[in-house]
Amino acid sequence: MADSFEEFKTGLQRFNNEAEKEATKQLRRISLKALSMIVMSTPVLTGCCRANWVVSVGSLSRKYDSKKKDKSGGKAINAGMTRISSAQLGTDVLIENSCPYVMRLENGWSRQTPPGGMIRNNLAKLRKAVANGAR
Repeated sequence: MADSFEEFKTGLQRFNNEAEKEATKQLRRISLKALSMIVMSTPVLTGCCRANWVVSVGSLSRKYDSKKKDKSGGKAINAGMTRISSAQLGTDVLIENSCPYVMRLENGWSRQTPPGGMIRNNLAKLRKAVANGAR
């Protein structure tokens, strides 16, 4: 009887470890998708606002550099991907932008801003996709 209990316990631990690994992968996939959607929806004139999307794990960084430019969004996404790859289940993945005019852009200041904003609109889409089982 002790052997079957140990087998059961070991099996449960294995299942728990696998479930945690899969959930961590999902956290990373969704975080990267959110970052990509938000960065690519950010209106571009100089590329400053796109360049200042920053990913933090655990706590806000509040970084802003007025000299940074990234019209394509590739640098911001790649830098964020590096941070996201270290995220673990149970930690917050924060996508932030301390650009002084980011909220004006979110609220339609630019004609390039998508209806509903670059953040709210994309997070609503992502929330719906996740609820429908998207990976």
